[in-house]
Amino acid sequence: MTQNNLSTVTQPIDYEALPLPFHQAPVLIQTLVKQLPDCWQQTAALALLPALSVACGKICYGADNKPLAFHVALYGRNGTGKSQFSCKPARVVQNYLARYDDQNFDTDNKSSQSPRVLGFQISTVQLCKYLRKSPKETVMLYTDEISQSVGNERSSNSFMQLHDLLRSAYDGIEYRQSYKDKDSFRGVIYPRLSFLACGTPNSIFTYFNAKAIESGTTRRVIFVEHPRYEHIINDVAYSEEQLEMIQQEVEWLEMQSGKVHLQAIEDAVLKWREEKLASIDPKDEVKRDMVNTPYDTFRRAAYLAWVMNHYQDAEKAIVFGAWVAEYMFRAALFHTYPQQQAIAQDGQKHFAASTQTIFADFNQTMLNKLPQQFEWQDVVAYRKQNHYSGEIQSRVILTRWKNRGKIKQIKRNTFIKL
Repeated sequence: MTQNNLSTVTQPIDYEALPLPFHQAPVLIQTLVKQLPDCWQQTAALALLPALSVACGKICYGADNKPLAFHVALYGRNGTGKSQFSCKPARVVQNYLARYDDQNFDTDNKSSQSPRVLGFQISTVQLCKYLRKSPKETVMLYTDEISQSVGNERSSNSFMQLHDLLRSAYDGIEYRQSYKDKDSFRGVIYPRLSFLACGTPNSIFTYFNAKAIESGTTRRVIFVEHPRYEHIINDVAYSEEQLEMIQQEVEWLEMQSGKVHLQAIEDAVLKWREEKLASIDPKDEVKRDMVNTPYDTFRRAAYLAWVMNHYQDAEKAIVFGAWVAEYMFRAALFHTYPQQQAIAQDGQKHFAASTQTIFADFNQTMLNKLPQQFEWQDVVAYRKQNHYSGEIQSRVILTRWKNRGKIKQIKRNTFIKL
């Protein structure tokens, strides 16, 4: 596990703890990753999600017509084969998706279509111009070394400028941009954007830093850890038969469009969320809130797999979707949970106390001030002194105290504190 000075004890994300459910994954993913060792099959399958979302770029889901977009950041040490192995299957798909991109790259923006695979060095203005040409299709950003693209927030071609756009593009919601310069982009777009960013841990988390956590950009990212593999393996090479199969499947996915819905997937996603919340302390609001995005990612990954299965094998698609969601949730806990806790605690001072909190504090103070043995009328009198009336409510409070083991009834209307 990558060292993080703000880490907490969480469930592991390595391939032994969360192995790729190989036989439940779509056949296209199996074909692309099966030459890799198990530890890299896991990372390669997750790295494939953005490219596959572009292949299914005309598909949407949900009441808001969300795209099947994925934001993936893959990190590992230099020289461990991130690009050569974990990202190789994704690049195979990306290269096919980009077969027409050269003719769509133009400085005058006269092309009617946007390139579908773009580099991270692109400026926000140029990216908006491209995305406006493809309002109902998903495109993606890719870099095999994010350190070359991060730059600084003042640079026009810095990935650091894309925080706002990425948040909107994840869900395909409105993004509004306005510049005084007549040559800049101005207007409203509904972007659909995935990305795959690779790099060392330091370079990845230079971009996905505390500011990105607070802005919500990081919440949408699947952080994928590329592990070391000490054995020597051959470069990944696909046979002509495999390449033909990959091409046919990608072409078929490109022809799919419209909104997908399957009740079995919706039910499974909801059940996963309920079970996950049931396993988390009700008082840990930060961790409970962190379930929400993996819950939505479960839906995306399951629908993506279902479409890739030619709208069959829903049970396999659900297993695959649950695996992606679980990996995303565990990785998020490791990388962002402490920071999100700190942000929530700092922001809590701006929230007014709730009625429930105020009453809980009042009732505890009342219990502290009552004598060791007291009667029901003592509770009623204390509440009236503090301008709270209601004998019925007093009995409710006494019942609650008894159920929580704070008092014991020794005779009718008489109690002792425990």
